[in-house]
Amino acid sequence: MKPLNFRSIFVCSLFILFNPITAQSLPINSDLGLTPHKDELIVRVQGRYLTKTGDPSGQNREVDVYSVPVVMVYGFTSKASMLVKIPFLVKEMKTGTGSIRGDEGLGDITVLGKYRVHTRNFKGGTSRLSLIAGLELPTGEDNERDSLGLLPPGLQLGSGSVDIIVGAAHTIQTLDYEVDTDLRYIINNEANGFEFGNVFQYNLSLQKRIFPFTLPDGMYDQFNVLVEFNGIYQGKNEVLGIDQSSSGGHTLFISPGLQYVTQRIIYEASFQYPIVQNLNGAQLETDYRLALSLRVQF
Repeated sequence: MKPLNFRSIFVCSLFILFNPITAQSLPINSDLGLTPHKDELIVRVQGRYLTKTGDPSGQNREVDVYSVPVVMVYGFTSKASMLVKIPFLVKEMKTGTGSIRGDEGLGDITVLGKYRVHTRNFKGGTSRLSLIAGLELPTGEDNERDSLGLLPPGLQLGSGSVDIIVGAAHTIQTLDYEVDTDLRYIINNEANGFEFGNVFQYNLSLQKRIFPFTLPDGMYDQFNVLVEFNGIYQGKNEVLGIDQSSSGGHTLFISPGLQYVTQRIIYEASFQYPIVQNLNGAQLETDYRLALSLRVQF
């Protein structure tokens, strides 16, 4: 592993999340059709964790992934924006023999463009549709080794390939609630003789203000509850052009969440639980995923 004290970064990021610096309601694990205002900058810092167990191979493998994605969104116009996501990762796999394999450091950076193609305003709300396109760049280490040899692709910090992302997102927003839906397709390319299966993501987010019941004039602070459904279909991985039987499948998460929204800051938390896991072959299943997040609008 690299001598990067990632756990300190992870703990510090959580400290930042709970220290204020003065934002509209937004989904936590989904995308949305809204775009920032012209020259507006949104910075989002998250602390994320997922764990996988239930090894059907009998090797008693367990995987833990800690991540701190730093996301910056900038509005070039009221319709066009760009997103850059810089992830810092810790990946660990424990086996029944007591060995631990993994790596930590910078992951693959994502750059996305978003363009709003449809707007319909109505009394007390708006409906907006945006198109999304971009790339995932191979900035993460993809050939890390340990004492046992080359790490498996799933434990590498990056894929080694330039991957293509396309999608669309739609939002209906009112003063009391918001509904967000988005679709995304990721075309993964080959690197080092290995290619991750292509990914289709679909998301639905429902958000409702729970306090105050009505917003008095001049008051912005509010609490929102969210329920999201986050689905992932992934094709089978390929090694030298041959499909790998223990890869790919379909997972659907239900993701309740809570937000505290001020004029320019959003504090939020989400718990994701898989309600559908149809995986191919002998794969570990995701137990749950957690997210703590802070967003600041400038």
